[in-house]
Amino acid sequence: MSKALTYLAKTRPEAATHLLGFYKHSVQALDDKTRHLIQIVTKVTVGTERGLRQYAPKALKAGASREEILDAVLMAFPAAGLNKVLDAIDIMREMDLLPEPPDAAPATSDDKCLGALESFPLQRMHGLQRPEGNMIIFRTAQDAAIVYSARCPHSKANLCRGTDHGHSVECRVHNWTFDLTTGACLEPKGGAGLEVIPSVVRDGQLYLV
Repeated sequence: MSKALTYLAKTRPEAATHLLGFYKHSVQALDDKTRHLIQIVTKVTVGTERGLRQYAPKALKAGASREEILDAVLMAFPAAGLNKVLDAIDIMREMDLLPEPPDAAPATSDDKCLGALESFPLQRMHGLQRPEGNMIIFRTAQDAAIVYSARCPHSKANLCRGTDHGHSVECRVHNWTFDLTTGACLEPKGGAGLEVIPSVVRDGQLYLV
C-alpha cells in the first residue's frame, strides 16, 4: 500500500474502504493475466516505474508472454508518448521481461573493442551501453580493467544508473551495494555478486573475449 493510500485509510477510512471496494469489484470479469497487462498500460501512461516493476512480473507469472508484455507497453503510446514508452522498455529489458531481438551478425574484432583503456577513468565506475547489454568498466590500474554486467543480480535493474560511490555502486531499487574492485556484494552480506564479463587488454585497447 502506498504512503498516500495509508494516509487516506487513516484519515478517511470510509472513503478508502469504498475506493478499494470499487477497485476490487470492478475487475471481477478479468483474469489475472489480462488485469496485470492492463496495469502495465496504465503504469507506462502515468510514468510510474515502481508500479511497472510491480505488475510486469505479475503478468509474466500469470501466463503473459514477453511479447504480450511488450505489446502492453506499446499500447500506452497514444496516451503516454514516445519518451515514456522508451523509458518503460529500458526498465522491462533491465528486468529481462521483454523478448530478445533477432540474433545479429557474428561479432568482429572491432565489435568486441570497448575502447582505449586510457579513455576509462582510473579507479572510477564507467557505464557503457552495448548491443549485447549494459556494462560497467572499472579500471583497476594503468594497464588493467574489470568488466561487469550492469544488471543487478537481485533486481535486474541497470546499475549504470546506480549511485556511484567510487569503488562501489549502489542499486537504486533495493539499495544493494557492490564492490567494483572484486564484484562482491557488500550489502546485504552474502548477496550475489556482479557477473564478470571476460575481457583482455591488447595494444592499449580493452576487448571482450
